[in-house]
Amino acid sequence: MKAIFRSLICAVIVMTSLSVNAQDENFWIFLCFGQSNMAGSAPAEKIDSVVPEGLLSLSATNGTDGRRIGEWRKALPPICRQDTKLSPADYFGREILANAPAGTRVGIVSVAVEGCPLTFFDKDSCQQVIAREQRDWMNNILNQYDRNPYKRLVEMARLAQKDGVIKGILLHQGETDAYTPSWQRRVYKIYKDLQADLKLDSFSVPMLVGETVRKEYNGVCAHANPTIDGLVNRYHNIYVVTSEGCLPGKDNVHFSSEGYRELGRRYAEKYLERVGTYRKVTRRVEKSTSEPELFLNVAGYINGKRVLKASASSPLAKVDIVSFSGQTIQTISVEGGAKDVDIDLKELPVETLIFVFTALDGSSNTLKLEQ
Repeated sequence: MKAIFRSLICAVIVMTSLSVNAQDENFWIFLCFGQSNMAGSAPAEKIDSVVPEGLLSLSATNGTDGRRIGEWRKALPPICRQDTKLSPADYFGREILANAPAGTRVGIVSVAVEGCPLTFFDKDSCQQVIAREQRDWMNNILNQYDRNPYKRLVEMARLAQKDGVIKGILLHQGETDAYTPSWQRRVYKIYKDLQADLKLDSFSVPMLVGETVRKEYNGVCAHANPTIDGLVNRYHNIYVVTSEGCLPGKDNVHFSSEGYRELGRRYAEKYLERVGTYRKVTRRVEKSTSEPELFLNVAGYINGKRVLKASASSPLAKVDIVSFSGQTIQTISVEGGAKDVDIDLKELPVETLIFVFTALDGSSNTLKLEQ
């Protein structure tokens, strides 16, 4: 009898332990990673501060705003890090929650590095690539992830799995390097690595990959979209999210605040279509009121002395120099409304830069130039 009693006590203890640590099947977890458009590069506005109950984010970094690594918080923007902005993850979460069964909660785990190549998330090659990084602003971001973004994503995902169930993976990356089939192969490798490291079912957890700013909006990196679009024809359970109708920011690399809202909704629509629970609606794409009616044509090159020599079709007011992370490095006023400008780049970091030309009539256009 004593042996039976002890067995019963052990069984109760085991069952109690399981119930305490059991996952909540109604807590849907989504992993988000990539570069600056996943981190978010447009300001959050008053409307974005209204976060529905049940939408949470798991902090992957510390911050002076109260966020702590590995702790859940209400998903107020910025979700990714304190030093980021509004992102597609914000409205992805809202749209999922609005279409999910009653009682569902949604948790976002976001790790993104502005301006990074996809290799930063390849567990087998990231360390040697990151070790060669010399840009101070990039190293400041990497340091917040202990210089291993993939490892931090997996660590946070494992913590999230104790509370809920991972339902999907979102990627927005490609402005830097999505121009060859090798990028497609690396996307698939990272997807398979995440499946293995987190013990995810390859069928029930899809990967969603977003397009860059499209060419109809003069997207500087729109030529990456054919490579991104090609993923669906090569790999199982990877879906491409269109950026059609997602308005750009002034640099035509990153999205505007409304562009991020729409892109987030489109991620959610693609996911819900895939799982068969989406109530499809027709969206009317508004033309941006800030979009200039006049078109500014610009051309330029960087000579051997690291001087940008550029010409525009209309008199210029200013030129903004923007890093690939979305940071404005310098704003140069053009005196006298000249059409031709020479900009000395010797004091600027040697990296890919975006030059945003704004004319006196308000029209603008961009140049992406490799130094």
